[in-house]
Amino acid sequence: MKRLLSIILTLLTALATMAGNVEEIYKGPRQIGDWDAIELTSIKFHNLQLGDTIYVYASGITPESKGAFQNHEWKTLAPDILNGQTINGDFEMIVHTQEVLDELKRYGLKIRGCHYVLNHVVIKHTDNQIRTIITTATCIVLLVIIVAFTLLLRKNRQLARANRSIYKANLGVIAAADRERQMRTRYEGEIAAWREMMQATNKKYQNSTLGDDDKAALTDRILRVFENGKDIFESDFDMNRLAELVGSTYKNVSQTVNEQLGKNFNQVLNEYRIKEACRRLNDQATYGNYTIEAIGESVGYGSRSTFVTQFKSLTGLTPSEFQNQARNKTD
Repeated sequence: MKRLLSIILTLLTALATMAGNVEEIYKGPRQIGDWDAIELTSIKFHNLQLGDTIYVYASGITPESKGAFQNHEWKTLAPDILNGQTINGDFEMIVHTQEVLDELKRYGLKIRGCHYVLNHVVIKHTDNQIRTIITTATCIVLLVIIVAFTLLLRKNRQLARANRSIYKANLGVIAAADRERQMRTRYEGEIAAWREMMQATNKKYQNSTLGDDDKAALTDRILRVFENGKDIFESDFDMNRLAELVGSTYKNVSQTVNEQLGKNFNQVLNEYRIKEACRRLNDQATYGNYTIEAIGESVGYGSRSTFVTQFKSLTGLTPSEFQNQARNKTD
């Protein structure tokens, strides 16, 4: 961007110079001795056009002073331009032919003379060329400004996108931290509740004669009922029915569920029923035409509200939301 501004400033400076109708191509002072020469390269005449005038400003003119404009072969283009007769010390050459113009643009110019001081050399442009140069320079300046503005706009958009990405990344970090904190709080609450329940359970069953081996064997039979039996999906399934199926007493089954599974009977029963409900809601081929009430009844819930509450508590979705996800999966 700094480089573009520098280019614009240079062009504006050149434009101001052109608007003054004068372009300086050499600056002295330089003492011209016996037929000394100043060589101006072709690049100096880049803006030269037919009808322009090359002016040489000199001082220290004497009757012996001589001067001439010569080409690269030292052939004189304008003889006797200074012969001790110019009082104000300046002399000129008008670019009046295309041949001379081509010569100057290709090879440059040699100013040769003796016995004077060369102060500076300028080109005075014709009015038509001034208008052309001003128009061209103005177009260039405008083009540079447009390019600079476009680059700046693109850079600002890239910066905005980068800032947006950083913003979203920070939101993600904050959201992850919030989820972690919520999960930690929930788990800490569950652990605290589990410890309280275990303390209450230990106190409740402190006089029990049920040994560890008996508990392990009974736990295995209880889990087989929950995992393989269909009785748990009956609406009237309860602790007494479970004790009957595992061949034990209500008290021993209750103690084993509390101590070995770390939950009460209803918690375990709801978990297995909701797991089966998820399987059936996801099985669109078999249960696709079932209503939410029908699915709930098929796993043992006689009340829609109880089914929805337990389902939401364990899965985070309502049965309808879960069913919609399953249907979208098969579309």
